[in-house]
Amino acid sequence: MNNSEGGAVAHYYDVFAEVYDERWGQQDYAGAELAFLRELAGDEPALEVGIGTGRVAIPLAEAGVTVVGVDPSPKMLAVLARKLAGAPHLKVEAGVGDMTLAGVTGRFGLVFCVYHTLFYADSREEQQQFFHRAAQLLAPGGAVVVEGYQPGQTRRARWAKGVRVCELSPDGFEYELYRHDEANQTLEVGCHSLTGGQLQYSYWVERYLTAGQTDELAAEAGLALSERWGSYARAPFDDASSRCVSVYVSSSC
Repeated sequence: MNNSEGGAVAHYYDVFAEVYDERWGQQDYAGAELAFLRELAGDEPALEVGIGTGRVAIPLAEAGVTVVGVDPSPKMLAVLARKLAGAPHLKVEAGVGDMTLAGVTGRFGLVFCVYHTLFYADSREEQQQFFHRAAQLLAPGGAVVVEGYQPGQTRRARWAKGVRVCELSPDGFEYELYRHDEANQTLEVGCHSLTGGQLQYSYWVERYLTAGQTDELAAEAGLALSERWGSYARAPFDDASSRCVSVYVSSSC
């Protein structure tokens, strides 16, 4: 991501790179997430958009999958490189890049974009380009996995409130300010934090999509919805779901 908004997202993760694993590296759904992705990868390499410190890529590589990844944050990638230096047997290759996947070559049995990385795009065109490039890089029989939050009532209520305290302790704080533009489906986020005695501020824009809009972008790239779940444990997806996990395959198959 090269423009100001994408750069701001990279800056946010640069700020938290050294503490990312401590704060967010352990997720209660990680086991189900790994099993879900490992099954779809099969014997082919996998491509991750937003590889970060390797929260997903390293366990996937430990399960026998060759992983290639891109991330806009050099400091997150530096943390990943330190981990990989201590585990040379793992087949993980990562570099600075964004969801346009410029310069990525090869064929992949799985292309995946977890959390809501897709919403960090600088434009709708960039989101569309992700699907086109993913389709081009997909091996025969491969799958594209996209996860995102569902912009439901609970999340909209938080946005309407305008502020969320993420952390508050004697050692520091973190809070987010929101400005929601429903017509354009954008969320401006300003994050203030005090970590290690340093006061930091980051700003970025999220361009969220509904499940149906995500399907439309995928269809434009020649991809068809194969599965949709409310979690990696394959909970049913409905209006009450907070997350949306979609699996796409080539529509020509």
